[in-house]
Amino acid sequence: MRHRVCAALIEEQQILMVELHTPSRTFWTLPGGGVENGETKEHAVVREVLEETHLHVTVERKLYEISMDQGTETCFLVRRVLDSPEPRLGIDPELSLDQQELRAVRFRPLNEMQNDSQISRLRLLS
Repeated sequence: MRHRVCAALIEEQQILMVELHTPSRTFWTLPGGGVENGETKEHAVVREVLEETHLHVTVERKLYEISMDQGTETCFLVRRVLDSPEPRLGIDPELSLDQQELRAVRFRPLNEMQNDSQISRLRLLS
C-alpha cells in the first residue's frame, strides 16, 4: 500500500498548485507525494511542499482522507512559515533531472479550480 499526502495552502482566495507533466497528460494538482517508510503523514506533507515549491509550511489540520486502490490520500491544511519566500519550482528527488514531471508552481484562484477533484473535496468542507 502506498499512502499519499497533499497540501492545501490557501491565501487570499487562491490555492497553491503545481503543474505536472506525465507521459499521458498535463494537469494542475496540490503539492504532495508519497509517505516514506517511518515518516508521519504530517512530516511527509511538509517535506513534499518544501521539495516541490521551496516553501516552509506548518500543518494546521487534516482536511480529509480517502481510500484509493493503492492506499490513502490525506490532505492537510497548511500555512506558510512567516519567513518563507514566494513559491518557486522545485524538483522530485526520486526522478533524474531529465525526467522531472514538475513544470510550474503558482497560486491559482479557487474559483478557477471548481472542476478539480481535490479542490471540490475542499469545497465540500467549507
